[in-house]
Amino acid sequence: MKAVIRIIQALLTAVWLALLAVSVLLFISARDGGLAGISDWRGYIVTDGSMAPELKEGDLAVIHMGAVPKAGDAVLSKDSSDSLELTRIIGTSEGQLILKPDGLEESRLAGAEELEGVYAGYVPGFGEPFRFLCGIPGIITVFAAGIMLIVLPGFMLRAPRAAKTPRRPEPRLQRSKQEGYTPRH
Repeated sequence: MKAVIRIIQALLTAVWLALLAVSVLLFISARDGGLAGISDWRGYIVTDGSMAPELKEGDLAVIHMGAVPKAGDAVLSKDSSDSLELTRIIGTSEGQLILKPDGLEESRLAGAEELEGVYAGYVPGFGEPFRFLCGIPGIITVFAAGIMLIVLPGFMLRAPRAAKTPRRPEPRLQRSKQEGYTPRH
């Protein structure tokens, strides 16, 4: 039973350390002023219903930065006010891309330089937990939760080892051997 508990504890520790490392990497990437993410993959928190019904406000869209978009792809682009928005490429016109969000009727023209990345998928409702994990409070919470749920119980479950006392032979057996007693079988 102890072996099973130790295996489970080792697995939980590995998951905890991985989550802590991801949280630190997300914090470092978000600190640079861009979208939080790891390598070429970034998280974008959907702020409106312009890509409904697929994406709703509060979803986490996964964006592949540097991917080459094609017609029909959902992309993250900068709008006229330099804020980011999710939209879809519906075609091209005179060397420019025609962008239109799924949930809106209006389209606009944009240059390829306005595109930040290509939409790769989403995690429903995970926007706010993602934002939390990318900050100092998230890192502290993940660290403290791991300590309280994994490390401390392991130390508390260990029973203190009592000092071993040398075994003394029973006095009656010694007396029998001295008197020349031999047991009958």
